[in-house]
Amino acid sequence: HHCPWIYNCVGYRNHKYFFLLLFYSCLALHLVIWTMWETVRDAMVQNYSFFTMFVLLFGESLAVFLGILLTGFFGFHIWLMLRAMTTIEFCEKSSKRVRGEFPASAYKKSSWVGDIQEVLGKDFVLWLLPVTDLPPEGGLTFVSETTILTTDMSVGRAYASRQHKTGLPRAKPNH
Repeated sequence: HHCPWIYNCVGYRNHKYFFLLLFYSCLALHLVIWTMWETVRDAMVQNYSFFTMFVLLFGESLAVFLGILLTGFFGFHIWLMLRAMTTIEFCEKSSKRVRGEFPASAYKKSSWVGDIQEVLGKDFVLWLLPVTDLPPEGGLTFVSETTILTTDMSVGRAYASRQHKTGLPRAKPNH
């Protein structure tokens, strides 16, 4: 989908880079917030000039405000990644919630590590580095043995096979 904040489309080939942009932006903002706090506190105690005090307070306030927003946004994208959803899928599924839960994604892996690998790559050493570690499918094939879709289909095949072997009549479709 198109992200107006980075003025680019976020998709399969650059989802990792968008995720790392959020991660390193949060890291940098928190570094600014926590290291600048002591300087702001000293400026309040000592008698700094008005301009210096204004710049320090403005910078710290801006960093705290952006840090809170960006940390929440990054947390939301971690949550999305662990559920194998994109922002567009989240918006589409938010109207289909049942008892407050979102429907499972067809691309969800059986473990959270598999979901992280779909975004950040197979090699965990490269997860926090901006290098490509995409699977050879090229973003066109996502179904594997560990996806919910395949697991559900195999259960259906086993049931259909059992019906075929026992000669039980199949249910007629409702029209």
